[in-house]
Amino acid sequence: LGWSWKDRYMLNATIRADESSKFAPGHRWGYFPSVSAGWTISEEDFMKSTKGWLDFLKLRASWGQVGNANINCYQYLAPVTTSNTNYNFGTDASQSGWSTGSYPSRLANEGVKWETSEQLNVGIDARFINSRLSLTADWYIKKTKDWLVQAPVLATAGTQGPVINGGDVKNTGIELGLSWNDNIGKDFTYNVGANFAYNKNEVGSIPTEDGIIHGASNQIYSNAEEFYRAENGHAIGYFWGFKTAGIFQNQQEINDWIAAGNGVLQSNVQPGDTKYVDINHDGAINASDKVDLGNGLPKYTFGFNLSLGYKGFDLSANFTGAAGFQIAQSYRDPNSSQGNYSRAILDRWTGEGTSNSTPRVTYGDVGNWQFSDLYLQDGDYIRLQNLTLGYDFKRLISWKGISKLRLYVQAQNLFTLTKYDGMDPEIGSYNGTNGNSADSWVSGVDMGYYPHPRTFLVGMNIAF
Repeated sequence: LGWSWKDRYMLNATIRADESSKFAPGHRWGYFPSVSAGWTISEEDFMKSTKGWLDFLKLRASWGQVGNANINCYQYLAPVTTSNTNYNFGTDASQSGWSTGSYPSRLANEGVKWETSEQLNVGIDARFINSRLSLTADWYIKKTKDWLVQAPVLATAGTQGPVINGGDVKNTGIELGLSWNDNIGKDFTYNVGANFAYNKNEVGSIPTEDGIIHGASNQIYSNAEEFYRAENGHAIGYFWGFKTAGIFQNQQEINDWIAAGNGVLQSNVQPGDTKYVDINHDGAINASDKVDLGNGLPKYTFGFNLSLGYKGFDLSANFTGAAGFQIAQSYRDPNSSQGNYSRAILDRWTGEGTSNSTPRVTYGDVGNWQFSDLYLQDGDYIRLQNLTLGYDFKRLISWKGISKLRLYVQAQNLFTLTKYDGMDPEIGSYNGTNGNSADSWVSGVDMGYYPHPRTFLVGMNIAF
């Protein structure tokens, strides 16, 4: 349903109904309405006095819902598997032989239903000074309700957890865009633009006893405990671990630390070991001392673009960036003598005063490598994503039927400015060890992914 009057007042409303056999009967239908309205304020009589500098001003607002059924089929059932279920009767397998058994590979949940994303948006569009200056601004609240996620279960359950509607995830933020385009004389044109966005993410209403969706274990190294989770009041997929206070430099420092009532995690603590912060100051380091260490979701994203044109030549550059997030480097395994490390390991502690950030190397002792802020780095970066230089040879030659003959050279991902020492700070969703994790709601875990390649292109545009 749509309505408009003189392009001054606009109203639109829709409702969508979707059905999916991925859900049990009684939960297969989802209904998702939306409504939007716009008001071109610059067309009102009381705005006539602004015509000299304000060309266009529009206020808009929208509210709507969309559904998500992005799960595998028949998740409401408990499928039975015979994989790896051989067993034998009696005490002598050679005499009784193996028999094939079966068990449910996943717990059932017939009540699982559609996930719903609901968003409220208010924004303005404006143009100034003969449309040379353009502004776009938006404020939004996006709430994902009945989040589809696999529930954590104890290993003693002997099977996978069911897919449940795991609570709410709320994103609140602003988005701004500003651009200026003009020319100098007849031959030189230019355009400059910038954009900025801020987003705050928060989880709530998780329907578990402790209000937590626990992350997978055995991920960041062999037999590791969970290091990420979703919890009421925190950002989704936040990093959960120990804070550290440096490296023990000598035995006297260890003695003073313990005498002050602080706990140590290592069973046989030595100089070169990590100081874990005893948050509750109870003289022991355990799960009660783990805290929210940050998350992999950027609070700020931004971009900048520039384009120039002069007598057939064109030059354009596009920068992108993000800030306010952490990256967890996971490619280290204290249980493996052949595990990979970053080159930061060359600056590890080898004696008093050599390092206060990287502990001594041990094998088979994970005391120094429990998940902590030592794994985390700020991921802030700015990248020259695209640089293009071109020339239109149609200005020099007059071939009939050809209106454009442009040759260009382009460089992609030319450079990245960042303090992150990994291969690439632009890390997306986490796929887990060997890609087997269902926790794609986690961001910022660097598994040693292949970085964005630097690419050089030569091309031609021909228009007839």
